[in-house]
Amino acid sequence: MSDDPEQIRAQARRAARLAAEARRAATAVAANGTIEWHSSGADRYREKLTDRATDFRHRADDLDDLSRLLYSHARHVEDHEHAIGKVVKFVEHQVDPLGLLS
Repeated sequence: MSDDPEQIRAQARRAARLAAEARRAATAVAANGTIEWHSSGADRYREKLTDRATDFRHRADDLDDLSRLLYSHARHVEDHEHAIGKVVKFVEHQVDPLGLLS
């Protein structure tokens, strides 16, 4: 995992795009189940299509969760970088209060 917030956000956007693609795939798969075809094989086929569409929707939800978590992680990384910067400035001031060593 990168420690660069922008790279983390790029991966979050990628996960969100994959979620959208999974939802489109779910819709396309589900649409195939609307064909007028009557037989036990057709019924099993429609059941499998429904199962696959459901799987795609669940994976899309998982990818959305991942995207949200990555965005949150990027914010936390930035917060930590900011906190570390404050500590560094504090320590520098304690070591060299007059700024003579810079």
